[in-house]
Amino acid sequence: MATAQAIREQEKTWSSIFPSQQVTEQQSALFVKKLLAVAVSSITYLRTIFPEHAFGDRCLEDLNLKILKDDSACPGACQVIQWIKGCFDALDKKYLRMIIIGIYGDAEDPDTVIESYTFKFSYVDKEVSVFRNGNKIASAHTERDTKKATIRLLRTIILLSQTLTSLPDDVMMTMKLLYYDEVTPSDYEPPGFKQTGNDFFFFVEEPLNIKVGDVSTPFHTWSKAANKN
Repeated sequence: MATAQAIREQEKTWSSIFPSQQVTEQQSALFVKKLLAVAVSSITYLRTIFPEHAFGDRCLEDLNLKILKDDSACPGACQVIQWIKGCFDALDKKYLRMIIIGIYGDAEDPDTVIESYTFKFSYVDKEVSVFRNGNKIASAHTERDTKKATIRLLRTIILLSQTLTSLPDDVMMTMKLLYYDEVTPSDYEPPGFKQTGNDFFFFVEEPLNIKVGDVSTPFHTWSKAANKN
């Protein structure tokens, strides 16, 4: 009885954030969107990009998460939420290949960053693979293992942030989107984005590349990496 109750409670906390199943393409897309929103929120909170009041509290199994709020009084946080919604448009159209978040200190040079985070997307059926410090720690195909991979990925983001030095107080954040050029119209930009001459960022110092993890559903594959000076 206690075991059954614990399983029900775990399912309840999961479904309060993510779809309980990813058996259709629509459910898979919703899962990927929510995972992206949770991951970006976690990074901005753990790296203290925005103040505490910009976040709401959510619980996912044993993880206490901070999620950016739509009604935040913080303009920067509201801007990031609009960016995330723009990413959803590109995801729905299956154009989005990569999101690169840059954290920078010089307002005159947003392409030169202190650290960056990369999210990669594909729209085919692949296995779940999770990496930490370049070593695979999990691999699976089933829906239950997708949940495990997601929890591990979020835990890895939290643990990774605890090993990084604090950022300067006056840092800023920007986001770049890269597309699958063979299917994306040349004039396409989602809401909140404009065309840029540089696809990638430059670093103040030689960065350390860290593979954080991959999460797959039957219709989408999502992976994340971090670059840190």
